[in-house]
Amino acid sequence: MRRLTSNLMSSRTKSHLWIVLLAGTIVLSACGGGSKGSSGGNSQGSASISGNWQFTFGSPSDQSFIGGLQGGFLLQKNGSVTGAAVYSISLPDPNGGSPILCNSGSAPITGTLSSQNLSLTAVAGAQTFVLTGTMSSDGSAITGTYTSTADTSSGGAACGTAQTGLPWSAKLVPPLTGTIQGAFHSTGFALGGQVFPLTGTLAQGENVGASNASVTGTLTFVDPVSLLSDYPCLDTATVTGQISGNTVILQLFGIDGLNDGQIGIQASQANQGGSGAYPVTFDSTPTGYILHSVGQGYVVNTKSCPTNASVNLEDVGDICLALGGSTACQQPITLSPGALIFSPQSLDSAPATQTITLAYNDPSGATVNGLSLQWTVESGTGSETGQTSFTGQPNFTITDTTAGDPCGVPNGSTFSLGPGQSCTFTVTFAPQEGCSWLPMGGGTAPARCPLPLIATLTVNSPVSADNNLAFRVPVTGTGLSALTPSTAELDFGPGAVGEASLPQLLSFTNHSSHPVQILPSAPCVNATLDQFHTLPYPLIVGSPVSGLQTVSDLRQDTNNSTIDYSCDSDPTPPHLPNFQISDDTCSGTLIAPEATCSLQIVFVPQPLYTQLNGFDYFLELNSVRCAATENVTSNCELDGGRFPVELRANPPSPLRMSPGAGLDFGGQPVAKGSAKQIITLFNDPNDPNSATINFVGKLSVKGDYSETDDCPFSLSPGNGCTITVGFKPKILGFDPGTITIAYDNALVQTIYLRGTGQ
Repeated sequence: MRRLTSNLMSSRTKSHLWIVLLAGTIVLSACGGGSKGSSGGNSQGSASISGNWQFTFGSPSDQSFIGGLQGGFLLQKNGSVTGAAVYSISLPDPNGGSPILCNSGSAPITGTLSSQNLSLTAVAGAQTFVLTGTMSSDGSAITGTYTSTADTSSGGAACGTAQTGLPWSAKLVPPLTGTIQGAFHSTGFALGGQVFPLTGTLAQGENVGASNASVTGTLTFVDPVSLLSDYPCLDTATVTGQISGNTVILQLFGIDGLNDGQIGIQASQANQGGSGAYPVTFDSTPTGYILHSVGQGYVVNTKSCPTNASVNLEDVGDICLALGGSTACQQPITLSPGALIFSPQSLDSAPATQTITLAYNDPSGATVNGLSLQWTVESGTGSETGQTSFTGQPNFTITDTTAGDPCGVPNGSTFSLGPGQSCTFTVTFAPQEGCSWLPMGGGTAPARCPLPLIATLTVNSPVSADNNLAFRVPVTGTGLSALTPSTAELDFGPGAVGEASLPQLLSFTNHSSHPVQILPSAPCVNATLDQFHTLPYPLIVGSPVSGLQTVSDLRQDTNNSTIDYSCDSDPTPPHLPNFQISDDTCSGTLIAPEATCSLQIVFVPQPLYTQLNGFDYFLELNSVRCAATENVTSNCELDGGRFPVELRANPPSPLRMSPGAGLDFGGQPVAKGSAKQIITLFNDPNDPNSATINFVGKLSVKGDYSETDDCPFSLSPGNGCTITVGFKPKILGFDPGTITIAYDNALVQTIYLRGTGQ
């Protein structure tokens, strides 16, 4: 179930005379009024109280309780009044914190209205409120005093106390019906600061005298001209929810019928536990009515939302939606385009440029002072090790290209803009990396490369249509390495010590426009376990390092200019590696443009293997590299000295896997099933620990993958079974998965699955 949060904001409202006919609800001036269940007029000539009211209750001076009626609907028939309202009663926190909610729910209301004089009784759980008051001449507001009885509930301390003569007031809330236009203004992990315009329609249901009325409608982020949406989480949604007083809660449903998020929360839940979530309220402004929040007002949970380790597939932020033709939610600051995306390009290609336009169009026509710019260039997503490009040069640069405009100030400095003024910035993309140096220790595995490279232009403004003052344009691009492997990961099943697996083929293709020189073979041996070697920088012909070698551990060098590595070699003579390279046509070769070289990798477990739980190593590719101060020449590349292929091996077991312990499905259209692939399991009778294997339950599949198999409950030595796997991506981008095989005494084998949704 998707986690749903959102917020509602309470704001000041202004009295307006509303004449509305909606779904059977009529609100008139003091001449008369009615609604469903009411007479066509009032025999005593009073205004009609039928409608949606937002209540404000004064709290006792002794603070023995806080709250009262919040919002709800009333119906009048002749002089009789019925209805219901949401209520919330809290106690002060003795430690000075936020009030502690002790009672809430829906309170039935009965009463009378004579001329402009009103008397109401509301039963809020175990506490009763008696309200007297006077309606304004236009029927849009009520003021008066109330008394309350003590909370009579049994078990525990009383929630509310008896009081007399406390003030209360109420304002009429017009029907939430009509077109809307505004935006989600993200404060989320990956989209924070971006503004996502939307349009739609809302319709409020009939007033039946309940504490709320239904609200339905549609929202769309699709631009009517381009027919495209720049909001990655959602294109369109239907909404279903309710309004009570000025508090609105709406559920968002995608075209697949799934609940994709929520706008608003109950007022009593505002920022509970520091969640940042607030109510969304329907309030009056000088330019019209709006739905808005004082903080996080919406949450969207879809698989297409950006994600990180702590916040899974969600976007949150502020909201401002104007009803009808109101311009109340028009942002004074606009950045166009909303996101800047560069096409993937080779690391040695000519820089590409695009522009961003900043415009100021505040409806008030006033000059805005105190604007500031912040330009941030980040490394590839996931390069948590801090290691990025060897060149030390930025992937993106920005310049203000409009001569004499006011935006040409240093990064972080303030400036001003007048009505209609704009500035243009040129962003240059010259990628220096395809992935972070180190894939281990928190870095990104090769299967996820090349990584999106990121920069951000943020305009901090003192004015905004909502409470978010940051306006952001993300800038992304992808750098492509010259030499590209045929697969980013090779996975091997278990084997006995000294027993060679089936070889797995790997190739490299030079997709650049110039030749690339791979260094020749050289010994890669650790004299002692976990001994580290320093990678020379820059790599040149004659560097004492092999062009292709397997490494078991990686770390950032102490001077931060290169990396240290530990070779894959058994600590005892003859120091053989577990992953052995054969049929190598790459090492020492000058690879011409669009030419390919190949090699085979075989897993041959060495004695140390019996003491470990498997391996997760890397293939190091060392080509002649271009130093930061050099130009690209005929046989070098910017990112020589990297780790483009991950090498995995499962822990020891008699259970052999053919052709290996991994499947790569490549690119596959989203929601389209792939061709099936097969892995064969075999219980090797020659394994030193040969025995019957008893599977524990069914094979466990994670990710957008499916499997069928003919494996029995037990697999005796010499027997085998097959696993057939399919891939049907639900998301765009890299979409990994696993098949876990559990057997005897909590032992586990893993099949690694890779594919990309297109």
